[in-house]
Amino acid sequence: MWKIVIIDDEDKVLRGMKRIVPWEALNCEWSGEAKNGQQGLELIRRAQPDLVITDVYMPVKNGLDMVEELRNEGYEGRVVILSGYSDFEYARKAMRLDIDDYLSKPASRSTIEEVLKNVVARLEERTMEKLQFLELRKKVQLYEPLIEKEWIKSIVTGTSMRTDPPEALQPRLKQWEKQDHFIILITYTNQLEESRLFQKDWYLFRFAAGNVIKEAVRQWFVDFEFIECHTHQTALFVHVPKGFQDEENTRESVKQEVKESLRIYLHLDVIITFSSLTGNWEDIHTSTKEAIEHLPLRSDVPLLPESKEEADDTGGLPVLTDSMEWNQQLSSAIRYADEEKACTVIDGLFEKMQNEPFHQPSAVHLGIEMWTMMTYALFDIGIRIRDMFPEHFDIYSVLSRQQSWEGTASELKEIVLNICHHQKWDENLKHRQLVEQMTAFVQERLHENITLHDLSDELFISRNYLGKIFKKVAGESFKDYLTRVRMEKANNMIQEGHYLIYEIAERVGYGNPAYFSSLFKKYTGYTPSELIQKRTVGQ
Repeated sequence: MWKIVIIDDEDKVLRGMKRIVPWEALNCEWSGEAKNGQQGLELIRRAQPDLVITDVYMPVKNGLDMVEELRNEGYEGRVVILSGYSDFEYARKAMRLDIDDYLSKPASRSTIEEVLKNVVARLEERTMEKLQFLELRKKVQLYEPLIEKEWIKSIVTGTSMRTDPPEALQPRLKQWEKQDHFIILITYTNQLEESRLFQKDWYLFRFAAGNVIKEAVRQWFVDFEFIECHTHQTALFVHVPKGFQDEENTRESVKQEVKESLRIYLHLDVIITFSSLTGNWEDIHTSTKEAIEHLPLRSDVPLLPESKEEADDTGGLPVLTDSMEWNQQLSSAIRYADEEKACTVIDGLFEKMQNEPFHQPSAVHLGIEMWTMMTYALFDIGIRIRDMFPEHFDIYSVLSRQQSWEGTASELKEIVLNICHHQKWDENLKHRQLVEQMTAFVQERLHENITLHDLSDELFISRNYLGKIFKKVAGESFKDYLTRVRMEKANNMIQEGHYLIYEIAERVGYGNPAYFSSLFKKYTGYTPSELIQKRTVGQ
C-alpha cells in the first residue's frame, strides 16, 4: 500500500483529511502526521512515505523549506501542497521542487479525491518503470557472461561485425595487448556420429569433451578461451607472453596429449591443427582460417571436399574455407528465430557461388552442412528439428532435386521459414524464461551458499521439476552449472591479479578457502596458488 503523511498546523485539517481521503479505494494507508515543517522532516525521514500532503505556512519551518531540505537529501516521494497561502514566490519555488499538485483551502472532497487519484496513478506508473528497469538490468547481468563468450567466439570465427567489446572484458583486452596469441583447432572426424554418448546425450558429450580437452591443454597453457565453433569443431584461443618460444615439439606434445585423452575417455579420433603466433588479438580470425587451411583433405573430415579431385572440380569450394563464419551467423539467427537474418546469411552465402558453375554434389553438401548447423543450434536450446517437419521429410532428397544455386537457396529459406514460425517456440520459451530466472538468481547471489532448494522456494516450483527443466534447457545439471560459473569467475579473478585467495573464495560463495582450493584444483587441475604462480612466471 502507498504510505501517506499529512503535515499541517491545524487540528481540524488533520482530522478532516484523515476522514476524507478514500484510503482503501486508493490502496493507501495513513503513516503519520506533524504540525510543523521540522516535525514533518523527522516524520518523513522515519516513515519514508510515498506521498506527503503539506501546508505551506507553518511555525518553526514552512512546508516548502521542509520539502527543499528533503529533496536535497534525495527524497523522491510525491508532494501535494494544501494551503490557503497564495504568493507568487511560493508558487515558483513549489514548481522548482517538483510539487505534484496544489490544493487550495478549503478543498472539496471530490477535488481532494481527484488530485490524490492522479498522484497515486503517477506513483504506480513510476513504480512500473522502476520494475521494468530492474528487470532489464537483471537481464543484462544475466546475459553478460553469455555476451562475453559470444563476443570472444565472434572474433575467433570472424563474425564480430566490428561490434564494441562488452565493458566487462576491457581488463582482459588490456592484458591481451601485452600478449601473443594463436589458435588450436580440434576437428572431430565422422567417427563422432558413431559415438554412443554423442547420440544419447549431446549436452553431456559437450561437457565431457570440453573438460577433457581443457584438462589436457592446461599442462602447457593456462590462459586460454575454449570455444565451441560447431558440432564437429572446437577451438582454443591461447594467450602467451610476448617473446614466447613457439616450438614444434611443444605443439606436438599438446596434440598427442589431447588426441590420446579423447581416445581414452571418449573413444574419439580428432585432427588437431595450429595457427602461427600473432601479436594482435583483433586478427585472430585469420589465425582460425589458417588452422582450418591446415586440415588434411580426408574423407572422414566433415565439411570438406571428399577428395583433391573433387576440390579441383568445384573451384576448391571457396565457400567452405570461410564456412565457419557463415555457420556461426546462421546458428545465431536460428537460436533467436530471426528469420530475416537467417535468410540474409543464406542469400549472402549463395551469392558467392553465383560465379561458379552449378555443381549438385557441392550444393547438397552445402545444404546438409547448413541443415546440420540449424539442427544443433535448435538442439542447444531444447528443440528437436525433426519435431518441426513431417515424418517423411528427407533433407537429402529435397536438396538433391534442386537444379541451381538459386533453387537450393530458396529451399533452405523455406526450411528457415518453417522453423521460425513453428509452435515449438512457445513451449521452449517458457522453459528458457524459467532457466533465465534461475541463472539470474545465481548471478545475483553467487557469493551465497545457493542450492536448488533455495530456487525452489524463490520460484514456488518443485525442486525435481526445476532440476529437469534446467538440465533440458541448459544441457547440464544445476549443480554442475553452479560449480562451473563459480570456478570460471574465480579463474578470471585470479587472472586479473587483484584479489587474495580467501577474497576470491568468499566472492564465489565458499566460506572455507581450503575447500574452495581443493574444488578449484579438481576443476582446473591447479590450486589457486599454483595458478597465481604460473601467471606470475608468465609475466
